[in-house]
Amino acid sequence: MSVRVIYKLCIFIASAFAFCNAADYPDEKSDDDPIFAYFCFYKDSISWIHGEDSVYVLTFHEMKNEITFSINFKSTTDISSFWVSLPDLDRNKIIINPFRGTQGRGSGFYRGRKYSENRTVTPYDLIDFYILQKDSLLVKSLLGTTNRLKWDYDLKMGKQKQEFSGDNIIYISGFCTEEQLKAIRERKKKKE
Repeated sequence: MSVRVIYKLCIFIASAFAFCNAADYPDEKSDDDPIFAYFCFYKDSISWIHGEDSVYVLTFHEMKNEITFSINFKSTTDISSFWVSLPDLDRNKIIINPFRGTQGRGSGFYRGRKYSENRTVTPYDLIDFYILQKDSLLVKSLLGTTNRLKWDYDLKMGKQKQEFSGDNIIYISGFCTEEQLKAIRERKKKKE
């Protein structure tokens, strides 16, 4: 009788062990989700693209990971520029504002004096993509997709150059909801 009890106990323990290992536990690496930011489209009027009244704007509505960096420097001149792209998509149909994030100062150059500056940059606040209305099929094809996003921030101080860059995965959820639009407008108002 004791052999039967031990046999049944072994079967029970083995079954319990097998079921426990087969249970659907969250993966320990679930924090390593590759999505860096969530984007959505909204329609907006625009004045700087010749011949266009309105476009589809693709911008982020939620950041999974925040990125901001500060640069402290002394120089007689400085020029900064920002470039962003979705490298796996048709670059001819996705427009960026080439003046976004561009700034410079050169007054110290003429006087021969260095000036100090502390500049804080949040790259994703500089990112907006514009797609013309005639390319609405491209907008439709991007809904619910993940895409690579690459950005570069360059700071030139005289002959010296500093470069910051990112290569991230974004998710384009679709058209912005009213709640997302409200958050986007508030964020843009703070940055102006």
